[in-house]
Amino acid sequence: MKFIYVLEDDVRIQKDLFETLKSIDPKLHIRFFTTLADFHEWLKTAVHDGPKALANGGIRHPADTTDPVEPSSAHELRLVIAKNEFLGTQNMGLVRRARDFFLRKKMCAEHEPTALILTAFDSPNFDIKLAEDRIINNVIFKPFDKLILRQDLEYALTGHHPLGSSSTVATIKINSTIEMLKEVSTSALSEIGFSTINNHEIAIGALTKYYSPAFTVNNKKSVYAYCSSCKELSEKEFLCNFHFFAADNDQISQIRKHILQVKDHHNEGFQNSHTHPARILILDEDVPLGLDLKIFLTDRFSNSEVFVYSNYGQFLSDLADKDTPNRQTLPQQFDFIFANYEIFEFEKEKRWQQISEYLKDRAKRNGKELSEYPGLFLISRKKIAADEVHNLSAWTKEIFYTPLDKLYISKKLVTEHRALANKVPVTVASLQEQSVLKVANPVEISQISEAGLVMKYYRAISVGAFREFILWRPEENEIPEIIGTVNFTEEDKGGQEFFHNHFVFFGMKDHYLKHIRLWLRETYIKQKEKE
Repeated sequence: MKFIYVLEDDVRIQKDLFETLKSIDPKLHIRFFTTLADFHEWLKTAVHDGPKALANGGIRHPADTTDPVEPSSAHELRLVIAKNEFLGTQNMGLVRRARDFFLRKKMCAEHEPTALILTAFDSPNFDIKLAEDRIINNVIFKPFDKLILRQDLEYALTGHHPLGSSSTVATIKINSTIEMLKEVSTSALSEIGFSTINNHEIAIGALTKYYSPAFTVNNKKSVYAYCSSCKELSEKEFLCNFHFFAADNDQISQIRKHILQVKDHHNEGFQNSHTHPARILILDEDVPLGLDLKIFLTDRFSNSEVFVYSNYGQFLSDLADKDTPNRQTLPQQFDFIFANYEIFEFEKEKRWQQISEYLKDRAKRNGKELSEYPGLFLISRKKIAADEVHNLSAWTKEIFYTPLDKLYISKKLVTEHRALANKVPVTVASLQEQSVLKVANPVEISQISEAGLVMKYYRAISVGAFREFILWRPEENEIPEIIGTVNFTEEDKGGQEFFHNHFVFFGMKDHYLKHIRLWLRETYIKQKEKE
C-alpha cells in the first residue's frame, strides 16, 4: 500500500491536497501532521518499526472514509508534502536525513525514493533557488492552481516517465526553439562589451544572447554579443572578450553611465594609423541622414574616402559601369558599406547577395579576383526583432540604430577595424566588475504543456538536474525565467544522434502560466502563417 504524508496545518490546504490526491488514486492512504514536532515523534517510532510505522503515523482527514489499515512491512511511503516552514529550504539538512532514513528503513524502493514536494507562498521571503535540489521533486505555490497541482502530484506519484504519459494538462507537439540559460561569471564591463571567465574555449565570432540586470532598460534585458578574443588561462579556464552586436541605444547609454560614475574605472586609448585609403559607401535613401553620416566618417577618420548613394538602382548601374546621367566614378572595391536597413528589410540576404555579385563581376572585368567582400553596417530607424537580429548577424558586421550614437559608433569602428585611421585618440572606458550573466543557448523542443516540455539535446541530462528556460516574447522585462527539472530522458528511437529530455516545470506561478499560454498562442499563429 502507498502512503502519503502531509505536513500542513492549514485546513483549506489539507482539503485541497486530500481531494486532489484521492482523485488521482482513491486507494492512496493519506496522513496529516499539523506540527513538525508530531512528525519528529513519529520518526522516533519509525526507528524501530520501519514500514510498519506508516499505518499509524499522523491523522486521517475528516473526509477519509477508508477502512483502517493494519501495519505491514510491505507498506511504502511514496510521497511527502510539506509546507516550507515545516520541512523546507531552511531545513535542508533535516530533509536529507529524512530521505536517507526512509531509504535505510526500507520505506521506499532504492530505485524510486520517497518523493518530496514543498508548498509555499510566493513572497520575497521564499528563495526558490534554495529549493533547487535533486531530493525535492517540486515546489507548488499557494493558493493552488488545481490543474497544475494535480499534474505535479501525479508526476511525483508515478515516478520518472515520459511527459506525454500524463493527461491532466494538454501536451502540445510543436517544433520550436526556446532559450536555455546558463550562468557565466564576468570579469569586466566596457562601453562596447564585456569579458567572461568560461570553462571552455569559445570560437572567435560566435554570437550569443546574454541577459543581465546591467542590460535592463525599458522593455529589454538582453543583448547580443560576439566573441572577439579567447585566451586560455589554465586548464578549463578561458578569458573571453565579447563585443556588443545591435545594442539598443538606451542600453548603451545606461552601460556607459554605469561605468563612468565609478571613480576607479579604467580608460584605454586607441589610435589607428593607416595610410591606405578606407573606401566607404553610404547607401541611404534618406539624403540628410546619408550626408550627416558622411560628415561624421570624414571628420573622424583621416583616410576615409566616402561615396554616397540615395538611389539603389543608380548604385547597381554604376557598379555595372553603365553610362547614365547621374553616374559616379567608383573605386575598384569598397572596404565598408553603411546601408539603410529598409533596403534589406524584405529581400534581406538576397539583396546583399545581389550587391556581392555586382562587386564580384566588377572585379572580374578589371582582371582581378575579389578576395574579400566589404563589411556591411546597417542603419535602422526602427527596432529589429531579436530573431531577425540573429539572422542578420550571419552576413552583417553591425547594426546601429537612429538617432546615431556617434561616440559609440566611433569606438566600435576604431577598436574593431584597424584600417580606419582615427584623427584623434579614442578612449574606451571599462570597469573591473565581478557579476553574473546568463547566456541564452537556443534549444529545440518537440512538446510543451503548462507543466513541462520535451527538449531535443545532443546528450542525456541526468534525472533531477535543473535548467532555466526562456520562452521569448517582445516585452523582455515581463519574461519569466522558468525553472525545469529533468523527470525522464530517452535516446531518439529514430536513430538520430540526440536525446529527448523530459522536463517538469519547477515552482510554477500564475504569471508563468499566463506567459506560457501567450507564447503558445503566438508560436502557433506564426507556424500557421509559414504553412
